[in-house]
Amino acid sequence: MMFNRNRLWYISLVVAAYMVGVSNLWKFPALLMKYGLGGLLSYVFMVVLMIPLISTAMVSTKNRRYELVGFYNREFNTVGPAISFFLFDTLLLLYYPIVSGWFLEKLSPAGMGSSNVWSAVAMFLFFVMLLITLGGGGSRTMDAMVVSLVISFLALTVVGLALYSKISAMGLTSVFRDQLLQALSWKGVSGRMLVDMAKGAAYSVGIGMGFYLLLGSFLSEKTSPVKIATVAVVIDTLVGFLSTLTMVMAISISPNAGVRGREIIVSTLPKTLEAAGMTAVLYFLYLAFFFAALSSMIPLGEVVVRVLMELSRKPLNPRRVPEFRKKSVLRMMGFTLLLGLFMVAVGDYTGLDVVGMLDTTVETFILFGAVLEVLAVFYGKDYIPMALKVGSYPGVISVLLLGILAVWNMVSGQNLIPLSILLLVLGVAMLPGKFWRRHFNK
Repeated sequence: MMFNRNRLWYISLVVAAYMVGVSNLWKFPALLMKYGLGGLLSYVFMVVLMIPLISTAMVSTKNRRYELVGFYNREFNTVGPAISFFLFDTLLLLYYPIVSGWFLEKLSPAGMGSSNVWSAVAMFLFFVMLLITLGGGGSRTMDAMVVSLVISFLALTVVGLALYSKISAMGLTSVFRDQLLQALSWKGVSGRMLVDMAKGAAYSVGIGMGFYLLLGSFLSEKTSPVKIATVAVVIDTLVGFLSTLTMVMAISISPNAGVRGREIIVSTLPKTLEAAGMTAVLYFLYLAFFFAALSSMIPLGEVVVRVLMELSRKPLNPRRVPEFRKKSVLRMMGFTLLLGLFMVAVGDYTGLDVVGMLDTTVETFILFGAVLEVLAVFYGKDYIPMALKVGSYPGVISVLLLGILAVWNMVSGQNLIPLSILLLVLGVAMLPGKFWRRHFNK
């Protein structure tokens, strides 16, 4: 009997796999330990606001059965939003391999290349896996996402259990309890905290990159987008909290370890595990990072490839579509790989923080992209239930204000390179649809 991939639990795991990424494993713990219980409550409040937005995006294409380009072209007479998802998903595809270079560098013997060299290696590794996965079509894509999520979760669980066993053996259980209570203590409320946690929540659930619109076009009539979004958000938050427990356990073993930002994964954990004689556990930790990154890269790659296919001349013979898809995957992934290697080389030569630039640019776009994914609400489309329309407005207003604030911070902080990338890509995305079709049909 053929496996039914339209079951609620399976689609929920697919969406959770998309949500769970590297940020769950370091950004969420760093923010939670910085802001405490107030930060956690702010985060939960924001992800609850995101559920109607995610559901609305899926309902939009579920009722029209259009993919990204067709949806915007037929419903709003523009292809700009679909192109913007295409371009920014490509940028985010570059982010994960570069970050993974940090992990590979920590696992390599001393003197075996810099993080930039290992980022280039990660690029090749990731894109080979994407070529294999995406070339197989939608069912293989979803299966690979679910498997990646499960492996990442299991690897993180192994690390947590190993650390707790070490803490118990060292008689540090009470220290761990105190550290955990400190991490979850009430540390007050500030505007900075609310903004940071809200941005982290919007980034984590991933609305604003087009995947929910793409997924909605494949959902069955009986599948509930609200239930899918709710289950996936719960799983995403639980993974972030599990990672926080892991970080707190590491700090319990090494109280002087740093917990700020990326320092957690590139310094704190490696040093703590090595000092505690748990180098083997470090491999499981980075296995979790690798597959968390892969589970987010696969759907981003799917969006990029689908947009490319919609803008290109599809063969009239259905039997040739699988071959056409494989060529599209090879074409797009090859271009992205070359672009990624170029950016790694630029970062290595100039010393620019390429990861920081990509992170800031995409994080800001996601906020505006969330609005683009729910345009059907503002245009009064009758296929969006009234409850979802009403429920979407608080989330839309929140992400729009956060997006404006992010742009203002770029300008006031003279963070001009990410701002230039953001404006350039958005400007290019607004070129007429005829230009894009002519370009891809060459």
